[in-house]
Amino acid sequence: MPQSTALPATPSRRQGASVNPAEPRAARTHEALTSALFELLRQHDLTEISISELCRTAGVHRTTFYGHYADIFAFAADSFAHILDELGTVREGTFDGYSPEAVTEVYADSIRRELGHIVDHRAAYRMMFGTRVDAGFRRELYQRALRRAALAIAVWQRHGYGTGIDTTTAAAYIAGGSVGVLEAWAFSESVDTDAHTDAVMASWPAWCASAAPTEALIEKVG
Repeated sequence: MPQSTALPATPSRRQGASVNPAEPRAARTHEALTSALFELLRQHDLTEISISELCRTAGVHRTTFYGHYADIFAFAADSFAHILDELGTVREGTFDGYSPEAVTEVYADSIRRELGHIVDHRAAYRMMFGTRVDAGFRRELYQRALRRAALAIAVWQRHGYGTGIDTTTAAAYIAGGSVGVLEAWAFSESVDTDAHTDAVMASWPAWCASAAPTEALIEKVG
């Protein structure tokens, strides 16, 4: 597996508390810092970006930054996980009146968005996945994916699929697999998000359906 640029010898393992998105000022600060981070990543490796430069670009005081994060890696972990979570989230109520085929397509679109974002920032994601000190990146991804997986299972159960499974176990299985898929994709060289999305979606019935899907659903995801 390709490895990214090495981090400093003794980076901090401590991660500050991430911002509360429900608090408007904190949300604006996080958005400004995230925009600045991805702007700087167009020209620099993550290891080359200082907190001073990040805060100056974002128009945020360093004291504000340190009130939430220990270092640039902790912020990047939270920021990248948050973006992927937003891209992959399917909101409650989205599926009212939807057929199983339409539900499948909505989830496929969410996965395609995540894969596309990783393609656009592959070097940064390789660093976050490849470093020996991940600043909580995988943990953040997993916890966010776990919440999304529980919602996905609830949706499928309302459509009559997976009604006999243990929801907690299934959600954990899906979340862990999702993180693995994103990591493998980050280290790949492929840019064919459509083909990879199809491959991921083809395994969904095996994850969460205890009864055989309908022929229409098989045709849609297979």
